[in-house]
Amino acid sequence: MLSSRFLSLRFHSLISVHRACLSISSTHHAAKPAAPETPAEPAAPTAQSAQLAHNKTKTSLRGTPYKVTDIETSLRYMESDAYKTVYGKDPVWKNYVRNRTNQRLPHYTRDFCAEEGLYIRGNPCPICRDEYLLLDYRNVKLLKQFVNDHTGEIEPVLKTSICQAQLRNLRVALRKAYDFGLMPYEVPFRTYDYRDYYPELREEKDRTPSLLMTILQNIQDQKLTNLDDLTLTDEQLHAT
Repeated sequence: MLSSRFLSLRFHSLISVHRACLSISSTHHAAKPAAPETPAEPAAPTAQSAQLAHNKTKTSLRGTPYKVTDIETSLRYMESDAYKTVYGKDPVWKNYVRNRTNQRLPHYTRDFCAEEGLYIRGNPCPICRDEYLLLDYRNVKLLKQFVNDHTGEIEPVLKTSICQAQLRNLRVALRKAYDFGLMPYEVPFRTYDYRDYYPELREEKDRTPSLLMTILQNIQDQKLTNLDDLTLTDEQLHAT
């Protein structure tokens, strides 16, 4: 009886001690204030992230009116603060992002972006989306953005993303600018057959012999000693 009571008291004391330790440890942990979490610094925005954010907020232009401006307004726009704010010193097609439905870009651009005064595309090309940009032979500042500085050739449409209608306008405007002398261009190297312009450079078989050479050749062929015996045909006389 005494031993069982002693064991029960001892077991009770062990439980009390264990509870006391748990209460002390829990109090200790509860009293310790949690360290405030330092918020992570936001990553610096990049050109790609800014463009992605813009794509999420932009609205479709499909069905909205499209009106081409005149050349005088376009020239003033190219020198305005509004143009510098939107494009800066970059070409108008640099930050353009083309829509695609799969992982591969097509090897061509759309035929046109507007029809009958309305946008028929939700994401028009870099020229059609800005109604103040006009591809004209007098708008030299805009035309130079589509010409390669090293080769003098037009930049590929997969790089500029302009539609085929604006590509035709660009080719016509560049040709007129070259003809009017508003833009310099490299003359392609050509090879000429100067024998067509200088008879003395022609080969013997292509060269038309002179009358004197015809007479001497006939004298040699006929083995004549007297010029009175020389006979020439009408073809030989009029060959020269």
